[in-house]
Amino acid sequence: MKMPVLSKGTWLGLVGAALVGGSATAVLLNSHFNQPNQPNPQISAPASVNQISQSPPAQRAVDGELAVYWIESSKNKLKAVPIAIKAKSNDEAIASGLNTLISEKPSESSLYSAIPANTKVLKVQAKGKEIRIDLSKDFTKGGGSASMQGRIIQVLYTATSLEPEAKVYLSVEGKALKYIGGEGLEVPQPMTRKDFALEF
Repeated sequence: MKMPVLSKGTWLGLVGAALVGGSATAVLLNSHFNQPNQPNPQISAPASVNQISQSPPAQRAVDGELAVYWIESSKNKLKAVPIAIKAKSNDEAIASGLNTLISEKPSESSLYSAIPANTKVLKVQAKGKEIRIDLSKDFTKGGGSASMQGRIIQVLYTATSLEPEAKVYLSVEGKALKYIGGEGLEVPQPMTRKDFALEF
């Protein structure tokens, strides 16, 4: 089979068409990929850890709402986190809240209780702005200074969740608790929220 012979003019026309077509394609592709206002989908920032791991706000308690205070480790610090609960009377509410901290697990996996599991709530009495709590001796056992501080904060803030200005008298087996732990964390009698910060 013989190849057709093309004239010089035909060759020049084909080469010119190829050049024009190729240039137009290159311009189109270049303008698509180099637009300054178009974000590159591969370098868009991922959702932050906080956005992913935040708990539903409905679980968190607000001031004046009955709450139990769990401990959370955050950025090399410990903090107490309030979670709302329900109960009838103030005495029952405090006892129920403390028993929740002792016997139950929090709904969020990042939270825990510093109060030893064998602790018993022996007596709770709330009268006016004074709250008296008597716990078993297990409350003072085990753990380091951070754990001791955490459990005092949990008891104090849980007991005063309905009455934040209340004074709390804490005793163990009927005796006022003055110090707790090997390093001797002082427990003021009475104690208020001003004595202990939520972050420690």
